[in-house]
Amino acid sequence: MNSQLIIDADPKSGRTNIALLEDAQLVEYKTENINKGFALGDIYVGVVTKVMQSLNASFVDIGHKHQAFLHYNDLGPRVEFMLGCVKRVTKSKVKGKEQLLSLFTPTEGNDEGQSSKMPKDGRIGDYLKPGQLVLVQIAREAYANKGPSLTTDISLAGRNMVLMPFASALKVSSRLRAPEEVKRLERLMRSILPPGFGAIVRTAAEGKTVESLDSELEELLSRWQEALEQLAAASKFPLRLLSELDRSSALIRDNLNGSYSEIQVNDRDLYTQIRSYLSQIAPKSADMVKLYSSKRVPIFDQYDVAKQMRKLLGRTVDFHKGSYLFIEHTEALHVIDVNSGSGSKLAQSSEDSAFEVNYAACEEIARQLRLRDIGGIIVIDFIDMRAAENRKKIYERMRELLAKDKVTHKILPLTDFGLMQITRQRHGPEQRVDVSEKCPSCNGTGKLNSAVTIEDDIVGAYRLLAEQKLYKSVELRVHPFVASYFTIGFFSRRRKLVQQYGLKLKVRGISSYPVLTFKFFDENGDEIMF
Repeated sequence: MNSQLIIDADPKSGRTNIALLEDAQLVEYKTENINKGFALGDIYVGVVTKVMQSLNASFVDIGHKHQAFLHYNDLGPRVEFMLGCVKRVTKSKVKGKEQLLSLFTPTEGNDEGQSSKMPKDGRIGDYLKPGQLVLVQIAREAYANKGPSLTTDISLAGRNMVLMPFASALKVSSRLRAPEEVKRLERLMRSILPPGFGAIVRTAAEGKTVESLDSELEELLSRWQEALEQLAAASKFPLRLLSELDRSSALIRDNLNGSYSEIQVNDRDLYTQIRSYLSQIAPKSADMVKLYSSKRVPIFDQYDVAKQMRKLLGRTVDFHKGSYLFIEHTEALHVIDVNSGSGSKLAQSSEDSAFEVNYAACEEIARQLRLRDIGGIIVIDFIDMRAAENRKKIYERMRELLAKDKVTHKILPLTDFGLMQITRQRHGPEQRVDVSEKCPSCNGTGKLNSAVTIEDDIVGAYRLLAEQKLYKSVELRVHPFVASYFTIGFFSRRRKLVQQYGLKLKVRGISSYPVLTFKFFDENGDEIMF
């Protein structure tokens, strides 16, 4: 597989669009706002504003326009120890970096919450009170009218490992299958991991030397220490202590492998930043970063990204011999409807035809979930199949395809009605790219005033202005077709209206106006509101 990362940066708008291609096919698309805060993985000191016993959760102010949500299940096992440390640091000045790091490192003497798991029947009110400061990390970005979701189980992600300051467990990625390699990595990590810290060894660590692992660990510890220093120096809260890497660097960190052939960037500053980052985590790969300098052809057009986006990110997606998916998003769930269209060679009622279309749909659905980063509840309405064996094959096919998905998910078998339910972990809003615009005539409502009433509406408004006697003259602005109707001929409709009502009237055609839209303006050029 040949992978390419195409990055389209626009410093003026502050937006960076990132496309991941596999064998020239678009499989991931991310958008980042450079000036946007509250990104996944950001660490904050928040202020508890409300404890909801009925939800067993609390609302936390981290500076977002919506209150962030912290559920009891997202409290880390050492939450009491963490809360005590935050209180001590903010109430009194801690001297020296070593003392600060030591304070936040659990030991037998200072660990107030040594349990590896929180009680299942615990209540959040036993731990958090309104006005209390709490160290939190964004586990899911805000979307729609909901604020971010938080966790107190802090972690710092690197290329080869994830460092967990308030944990003691050492885990190795389940994707590493070789027992000898798992044992080797466990042995190396235990030899370099400071007491009181936990870690998750990622798949990328396979084959890495102790020197490279230790170098990354020191970098993560340094970032954690910088965050604690900010906390110790702060006087106003809420406060962001640590920001996650930008999306382009995070995507490289999490996905970089031997299949990457190039990373194309169209902004020199971002090119330098990414190349510098790659030099740290994978020096041999730094040369694959290329600066795209053409001004004639946009970078997304050059690599066919824009065309694929228009084709793949609309409400309907074609996938197989005229068959298509219809994808609808709501705040509660996402619905994907599989349709055979007009391209099926067999009759739509045929079991073989239904199975063929459904089987082909599985691959496109798996691609769409990753491409749009769809999270939450997903309901797929497959074409009805009578045979239980065929329904089982579709279920197994979907499981096989989504096994490659790094996002946590769960798939339920098809019902007798052909419905499949998937839950996929949501980290933020799904990627939506507008591939169409609102209809200029109906403004997206799908309804227009009847064409036969437009003249009556204009004459009625004009008569009202004449009766008010507030204006010496008015100007009617309408679509050129309507303007022609009122002005054509010597004894035009406009002339007859002026003679009848006595108010000077000028008619002006505006090509950008919808056909059934009209506006009146006074002699100063100000719109007259009715």
